[in-house]
Amino acid sequence: MKIAGIDVGVRKSHIAIVEGRKVVYVGDFDEDIDVSFKLAGIDAPLSFPAEGHFRECERKLQKMGIRLIPPKFLKRVVARGLEIAEFLRAKGVEVYEVYPYATRRILNIAPKANKKKDEERRMILNDLRRYLDVPDLDDHNLIDALISALTVKMMIEGRAKLIDGKDGAILIPQPI
Repeated sequence: MKIAGIDVGVRKSHIAIVEGRKVVYVGDFDEDIDVSFKLAGIDAPLSFPAEGHFRECERKLQKMGIRLIPPKFLKRVVARGLEIAEFLRAKGVEVYEVYPYATRRILNIAPKANKKKDEERRMILNDLRRYLDVPDLDDHNLIDALISALTVKMMIEGRAKLIDGKDGAILIPQPI
């Protein structure tokens, strides 16, 4: 089964499509993309907090030691993520909000590495190869798209759970 992961950006978004361990496609996301997948993980908040700075699901992640940026500081990313989610749902795709940094922390995929530094990005790729047949990538956004797809893949395998609350939900892997 093909699964997609999408890293949402304001100007440009990225997508990774995986099938099993194989990376089928990794590149720019646009609405001309072949939607041959039925599940997708979107790396962007897909709702705003009902009150305060953080949603209930985010406060639960914080209690697990996972840091986050409040959605109110990501308004344009949230808006674009919601557009992409709506587009995919209209195509019959089941959509989940994911957070690649949480997945990295939980699965010990170079959890302290800075994805924007070359050597540390290579550490992330090497650890990610425990789960997927990953090509060498120079763009940290493409890596986040792959990790987003991995999170959904783990859900299909029964190794992920939703951290939810009244104002949103985030899919995370279960610790191995």
